[in-house]
Amino acid sequence: MDSGGIITVIGGVRSGKTSWTEKQAILLADAENSRLIYIASGVALDEEMKNRINRHKVDRMNQQWITIEQPVDLMSCTHKLQPSDVVVWDCLTTWLTNELMQRFDETDKKSQLSVQETIQKELYTFINWIKANLLTCFIVSNEVVSEAVFEEELTAVYQKMIGELHQSLVAMSKKAIEMEAGIPLVRKGAYPV
Repeated sequence: MDSGGIITVIGGVRSGKTSWTEKQAILLADAENSRLIYIASGVALDEEMKNRINRHKVDRMNQQWITIEQPVDLMSCTHKLQPSDVVVWDCLTTWLTNELMQRFDETDKKSQLSVQETIQKELYTFINWIKANLLTCFIVSNEVVSEAVFEEELTAVYQKMIGELHQSLVAMSKKAIEMEAGIPLVRKGAYPV
């Protein structure tokens, strides 16, 4: 497999995207004799999220995962990565929420566009770095744009941004998988991974 392989995995909540992605990463890392890296963007702000994070940690216990907690500022974790690594980043939607919550000011319309541009630039810089420096990176994300369109300001900005980021991400990926009820539907590239 050549370097710079980005595999995007998008699905609804509880679609099986994370467990499927982890299994694929393990198979690839075993075949390539690579380190398994897990970039986790989740933050335990409530009991439900704390339980989800703990469940994901338990799921990874049987493998030699190296976990990097990175809720924001993706580029700051790149010095911990090696070219032959197989990386799973879980997930784009959580990272976007974290970035927006940290930076967004609903009262300042002028700065809102600047914040959106800064966040997009950070993601594209990270993706370009991945393409140039890593064997494979699976990027997991939640499908949220099939829901009703919200008018509440921050939620509307979030929906618009995630839709645009998904389109850009898939365009930059070698492979794109849509998870539906635990079944991987190949939307771009060939299967298996």
